[in-house]
Amino acid sequence: MNTIGKTFLRIRIFHAEAMKKRLGSMEWAEVFAQFHAMVSEIVHRLGGLVVRLYPDGLLAVFNAVEHGVQTAISVQESASEEKNAQPMPLAMGIASGQVLVLPLGDRHDDYFGACVEIAEELGLKARGHAILMNHPVFPPNDNIHCHSKAGENSHRPPRDYFVEQPIFRVSGNSKPLNCYSVFWQNEPAHYLAQSPIEEFRPHPLTESQSERTYFGRVSAFKKERGFGFIQYYSEDDVYREVYFHMTYVIAQVPINEHDHVQFVVRPGKEERPQACSILVMGSRLRGQIESIQTDGAGFVVVSINDGDTIRFFMLPRDNNDNRLGIDDPVYFTVGSGSDMEGLVALDVESAVNPTTAEAEDSAELPIGSVQQAVVNVYFSEKGYGFAKCRRSNIYVHVSELADPKQEPVPGDLIEFRVSPGRDSTYRANDIRVIPKRNIPA
Repeated sequence: MNTIGKTFLRIRIFHAEAMKKRLGSMEWAEVFAQFHAMVSEIVHRLGGLVVRLYPDGLLAVFNAVEHGVQTAISVQESASEEKNAQPMPLAMGIASGQVLVLPLGDRHDDYFGACVEIAEELGLKARGHAILMNHPVFPPNDNIHCHSKAGENSHRPPRDYFVEQPIFRVSGNSKPLNCYSVFWQNEPAHYLAQSPIEEFRPHPLTESQSERTYFGRVSAFKKERGFGFIQYYSEDDVYREVYFHMTYVIAQVPINEHDHVQFVVRPGKEERPQACSILVMGSRLRGQIESIQTDGAGFVVVSINDGDTIRFFMLPRDNNDNRLGIDDPVYFTVGSGSDMEGLVALDVESAVNPTTAEAEDSAELPIGSVQQAVVNVYFSEKGYGFAKCRRSNIYVHVSELADPKQEPVPGDLIEFRVSPGRDSTYRANDIRVIPKRNIPA
């Protein structure tokens, strides 16, 4: 065996087991064969080699870092552009380093080393449509060449393809990893993986019921503490009440008592149920046109966690801009239609050239950018709180403080790097409390 430097790319079909159960064994085998053929062609074209097969994907090896990155981008674009079937969400992990090579005779060599394990774990942690990467030369320099179709249209320099993520630990490694997501899509609003890193939570035996959608009303909300309760009728027509936290409100729109909401129930702390993916009826959201007909009817989609989307039916009379086309970003008001229509998008307007008022009120923050915000609540005994930046509530945690001894208090100004949170929300990374004497009058 000898030691050499290599780059490894782990590609997996996101939620492959669920897809296999839904399609059946024979149809799944056909889908996997098409996936394997598509990926193998791109890997070989860029000088790589497929070295392992998994039930949900494969592992490829490259001699150069940029070839592994470019392969990941090209595969994601090909999967997203599939015309004859529903686009397949793929999750990917990339890592480079020294490995031991084990010759296998006439078969391909096999590889062993920390970077193989890191690529595997990053691939498992990545959500659908996401590419996660760890490499010793990062932050990236301009010697790493990569491109995407969306990046070429926006003239994106190579450095802007990499968005730093919160550090986390990998099994068998004593030091936490610096991880980057490879930003191959058009703009933050189009970045399908709002939070590229998968969060693993235990699921009870009643998992099949955990994703059922409910409608309810906010019965109580403690704004200063960020939590409350929602009353709703369960599937067995029993009147229930469920706990919720504001970090699970989609797009972090304002929520108040008596608001009507749509949500799903998932296990929280100690397996107690809590409301997640909370959609506030009447709130103003930003989405994307999925389809549109000549009379203006169509569908708008909003991305949430795990690469999932929520679809809203767009009525012809509520389309205020006849220039809208597929994939255009739009603002709209969340409404509930008939049983046939389901959720509807009201007062749809283009988000490409918003009015001055909309631009000033925009809650969107570029992922990876450095922003400032005022802390409006912080629980020192629990180590977390929230700050206000534009119209967004920013989740603040003690683990992200540059100086853990300098915890913020309500009214403090903080500087931070924007990171994706749950359900299209934001989390503060690399938090620095700005001394009050430096705050301009």
